[in-house]
Amino acid sequence: MRKFRKITLFVLTVIIVFAFASCQKNDVEKTVDYSEYLFTDISWTRKAEHDIETIRFGSNGEFAYWCACGNPVNDSDLNEGYTYDDETKIITLKYIEITQETISTIKIEKCDDKSIKLNFNGEIRCFERSK
Repeated sequence: MRKFRKITLFVLTVIIVFAFASCQKNDVEKTVDYSEYLFTDISWTRKAEHDIETIRFGSNGEFAYWCACGNPVNDSDLNEGYTYDDETKIITLKYIEITQETISTIKIEKCDDKSIKLNFNGEIRCFERSK
């Protein structure tokens, strides 16, 4: 009977260890640092058709895009971050789900310390640095 308990305890321990190990992400995500780029860690705003829109690219790869009413723009609430290619000036957005509103790439057409011009699949949107 004692041998059965020891085997049961051992099996339960192995199952618990595997359960905790499987909860961790398989892919080790790289920590990104885009702080050297002028467009990061700034809230950029623009007057859109019906509201004021704000877009923000965090230096850590976080992305947010919303209107003044609080709603996400282009399904940005489904966004999991972005990557940036300085050679092509393309920002690639990562989403948990793709919809008709989703725009996966944004090209930086122009950026200085006062404004940024972004190309959303052919639609140019100009933003100014928030005060």
